[in-house]
Amino acid sequence: PSMTLHRAVWCPSDYVGNRCQFPSPCSPSPCRNGGECRPVVHGNTFDFRCICRLGFTDRLCLTPTNHACMSSPCRNGGTCDLITLSSYRCRCPPGWSGKMCHIANPCASNPCANGGQCSAFDSTFICTCPPAFHGKTCKQDVNECAQIPSPCQNGGVCANEVGSYHCRCPQQYTGQHCETLYMPCSPSPCQNGGTCVQKGDTTYDCSCLPGFTGPHCEHNIDDCPGHNCQNGGICVDGVNTYNCQCPPHYTGQFCTENVDECELMPNACQNGGTCHDTHGSYHCVCVNGWTGDDCSENIDDCASAACYHGATCHDRVASFFCECPHGRTGLLCHLDDACISNPCQKGSNCDTNPVNGKAICTCPPGYTGSACNLDIDECSLANPCEHGGRCLNTKGSFQCKCLQGYEGPRCEMDVNECMSNPCHNDATCLDQIGGFHCICMHINIFGGKTFSTKI
Repeated sequence: PSMTLHRAVWCPSDYVGNRCQFPSPCSPSPCRNGGECRPVVHGNTFDFRCICRLGFTDRLCLTPTNHACMSSPCRNGGTCDLITLSSYRCRCPPGWSGKMCHIANPCASNPCANGGQCSAFDSTFICTCPPAFHGKTCKQDVNECAQIPSPCQNGGVCANEVGSYHCRCPQQYTGQHCETLYMPCSPSPCQNGGTCVQKGDTTYDCSCLPGFTGPHCEHNIDDCPGHNCQNGGICVDGVNTYNCQCPPHYTGQFCTENVDECELMPNACQNGGTCHDTHGSYHCVCVNGWTGDDCSENIDDCASAACYHGATCHDRVASFFCECPHGRTGLLCHLDDACISNPCQKGSNCDTNPVNGKAICTCPPGYTGSACNLDIDECSLANPCEHGGRCLNTKGSFQCKCLQGYEGPRCEMDVNECMSNPCHNDATCLDQIGGFHCICMHINIFGGKTFSTKI
């Protein structure tokens, strides 16, 4: 495809721009009568300009201008080509010539026969004939045998032919004009490597190589009669031998050896099928769900499926799946869906037993029962509250009332009373269960330090 240069970027003919990102206004070209379209840049937009052929003008080259070809000066089907607006040249069809194609070409009809060369001369023609023909149009044969002396030498008889002649030579001579003394074995007439043996002045015999016969060893003996190709093998004749072209399942010189297709084609059986070689063939034992000669066909289990009315059957490998309509459930969509009536308490998950269609409610924590409507008394099972906390049952859960010094959902965390910095004057706080104590620091008059504790 043609390319357009835009700021050192060569764009395909259909695009313009510094990144070839805009469609070209010249694709397709709006210019008519052979005008050349060129893109013109106007900022970020593109227009086009038509460069018109000589003889046309306006934006699209639609308007003809006064020029020498407007009067159609070329006659007899000639084509007018402008050189300038006032001068032209005619391209003449075969058989015509001249400035306006007004002169008939006498050679246009190929009047010269038998390879003669035609030359125009005024309003007529002259034929230059090859040596074997003559006459105005080279249609008359030259009788070479009428020449004196005869072209045939050494007693040869000349026989005229159209456009030529040939010499019938006596036995002792040969060549186009019987000019050469005949030597039976030079050159040898024996073919396919046969040896020429001269028997007399004009006689010879050919001694043929094995596999060939005939006066000149020209025939290859057919070695296929009585061949030993077996199992449908086709005999192909050679030179003094033959070969057996075996069918696909056999091999060997005489097609007697069975081909193990299972070894030759490891993937002959698809989709896990097992290949078993047989004499002259093989067969595939397919795994469940597949069939066909190579186990490539998935058995349509939906053809014999028992999905109930309204259900959609989806075929799988060796199985099928019934897609149930609303309100039906079960492996075959044969059961009413018990979950339609919302038997499980809100917040529970309802599943349908695929065997009997009954609802199976999966309860959230804190609830039990077939419909998840019974609250579990967590406090009656075993006290979940630690460190002496008191358990209070709530709907779907429980609460722990913790003793002083403990907190958390199960009273499992000790309250660190020292976190609030209860001790003053640089005393050290020691956390205790349900309380704390301060180790106080005292300064005596001798500059020493003593410690006491305050609980």
